[in-house]
Amino acid sequence: MTKIKNPLELYKHLDQSNCKRCMLPSCMAFAVAVIQNQKTLDDCPALELELKQQLSGDVVKKPSFEEEQEQMLNTFKDQITKIDLGAAAERLGAPMKNGMIAISCLGKDFLINPGGEMVSECHKNVWVQVPVLQYIIGSKGVQPKGEWVAFGQLAGAADWQRFFSHRCESEMKKLVDAHTDLMFEILHLFGATPISGITNADQSLVIKPLPKVPFLINYWLPEDGFESKLTMLFDRTAEANINIESLYTLGAGLVEMFRKLIVKHNKDGKLFES
Repeated sequence: MTKIKNPLELYKHLDQSNCKRCMLPSCMAFAVAVIQNQKTLDDCPALELELKQQLSGDVVKKPSFEEEQEQMLNTFKDQITKIDLGAAAERLGAPMKNGMIAISCLGKDFLINPGGEMVSECHKNVWVQVPVLQYIIGSKGVQPKGEWVAFGQLAGAADWQRFFSHRCESEMKKLVDAHTDLMFEILHLFGATPISGITNADQSLVIKPLPKVPFLINYWLPEDGFESKLTMLFDRTAEANINIESLYTLGAGLVEMFRKLIVKHNKDGKLFES
């Protein structure tokens, strides 16, 4: 059998009943999830064992998002070794410390050495490292102007809009809905500052995951039968200071970081020392 490299090729082998027992809305959605490494053939109860075994070695899965980020991290580390960190610091208006460029992320300094390795008192993960390295390599150092736009209005964001809406805005909204006071306590802890006059949201906060890439988080409380709403806006200059994929990674990383903080430190709705 020829290799199955796209969802349509896999879909042809499914029963196409859209039974939803795989917890997805359709067989096509299931085929997409398998190719994207989010589901396995075993998750389809309608697929006969013999056919599963026949197909299992022929489905070519894309690497997971996390695997792609690890690959990108290694690429950016290599690129860092080829640039002048001093010149990058001047371009970004960032300080140099002990031969390393210091990038402020959520009010904490992350130091990058000439080998692309990151040094920080904070927990380091690929969600932070990839955007920070890409920011050093590609940012034009354009100062934000206070012109706020939705993610989809940034150049090149169209293909990422659906992912951003689901993984960043919707997931952040779930956290704020479930832990409203605690989430705003966390946001303030990481340097978020209130801003007014941009929207009519009940809460509008600007947070800086990167010095020249601010996020504006707007949250509307549920009211009169209407559910809550959360949006993330970006300064129009963001597209000059970070690429769209790294901006998405940064947004998703914030959500994951806040979720882990809540799980680890939540006690009666307050942060406490572990």
